[in-house]
Amino acid sequence: MKMRSIKDLSPSERHVVEYILNNLNEVSNIGIVELAEKSFTSTSTIRRLCAKLGIDSYIDFRLQLSMDLKSYMKESIIKEAAIPVKKHDSMQDIIRKVSYFNAKSIIDSKDINDVKVFNKVVELMTKARRWDFYGIGPSNIVAKDAALKCLRLGIDSSAFETNLEMFINAKASEPNRLAFLISYTGETGDILGVAKELMLRKVPSVSLTGLSDNPLKKICKYNLFVDASEPADRLGAMYSRTSTLNVIDVLFTAYINTDYVKLIKRATETYVPKTYNNK
Repeated sequence: MKMRSIKDLSPSERHVVEYILNNLNEVSNIGIVELAEKSFTSTSTIRRLCAKLGIDSYIDFRLQLSMDLKSYMKESIIKEAAIPVKKHDSMQDIIRKVSYFNAKSIIDSKDINDVKVFNKVVELMTKARRWDFYGIGPSNIVAKDAALKCLRLGIDSSAFETNLEMFINAKASEPNRLAFLISYTGETGDILGVAKELMLRKVPSVSLTGLSDNPLKKICKYNLFVDASEPADRLGAMYSRTSTLNVIDVLFTAYINTDYVKLIKRATETYVPKTYNNK
């Protein structure tokens, strides 16, 4: 941020800068009078500070601060995520590092996807008679989570666990279905086999895979990408799973917004509280 390096400031202007830097999230949402009161300065001091920063008005300053804050937070997450977990890390270190890794995987997935593809996939979701989710191993857990969301919304779906069930389902598919093929590497043999069966039957297929030149991406017409920085010693595809779940959450949220009242009503009706029991 430019405020950190600017030199030619009066003591009162410097006090405003210190208050802003210590309260970044708050300042982006308050007016000039309130900032003057909280920093024990004046509105004229704040206006002079804006002028020295080359900004025409306080409103423009708040907009610039908001953009700078987003960039600063993203850079901080990326920087923290670059620090690997070490053998003798404390629990506090592990919590911080794994959390930053997961946050980075979500941010990366947001940046590498095309909004137009999201829109097209959601359009396909509204037209399909049935949604089928295919995934092996950890990806099957993601597929089952998606199928559970479908159950809540009254959507016919599948998320079979065995490769035999997946192949039978693919062979029985018709063009009025929609298939989601989940494979971080895009090289999982069974998933590639299923994708080819679906292609033969002209079933619209969406891949959720890493941003690489992989075979799955070439077979599927629509491709959504997940974080491609999974380390070699990954445990259960931790970060790719997180980013894939996020992409699916985006799709379901956008789908709900296509008929909000109806679908929220369904989700409310199928909600099962944690206190539910079988008595």
